[in-house]
Amino acid sequence: MSPGKPLVDRLAPDSIIRLERAAELRLKDAQELLPKRRYLTAVYLLGYSVEMCLTSAYFRAAGFHPNTPIDRDTRQAHMARARKLTTIRGAALMNSDPHPLVGWARFLEWQRLIWAQPTAKERQRLKDAISKAEMVYRHWRPELRYKTIDVSPVQMADVHKAAVWFITNRGRL
Repeated sequence: MSPGKPLVDRLAPDSIIRLERAAELRLKDAQELLPKRRYLTAVYLLGYSVEMCLTSAYFRAAGFHPNTPIDRDTRQAHMARARKLTTIRGAALMNSDPHPLVGWARFLEWQRLIWAQPTAKERQRLKDAISKAEMVYRHWRPELRYKTIDVSPVQMADVHKAAVWFITNRGRL
């Protein structure tokens, strides 16, 4: 039997729809690990789920059609722009981390505020997204794939709850 075409050769650019679908799948994968108490791997997957929700929400707010390809160069160009922008307090919207959960949340808020006048409820949802991204980022990094540390049930529950919130609210961010 032939091994088939390598997976990396079959990768297509992201899009809002693909990012959201992948976020859902990573959440489901993580949820299958919870009864087995495989919390570290679950947190790892949930962090990516949150990152994909925030990324897709940002590109939606930036006017991308749900099927528009979002390749690495496009993503990097938008991240570079976010790294030049600052908050009211003078901090960069997005730091240099390659997986900036909080940066995507702040950039999303910035994008929504310049394109429209969000309602009070929408502004609160954006603030909640930033707060939840900060909480997830306290527990998640891509480097977890190399680690064997313990994750407490409370940490697991917090990250899981936030990831479910992002999945539930992804179309309203």
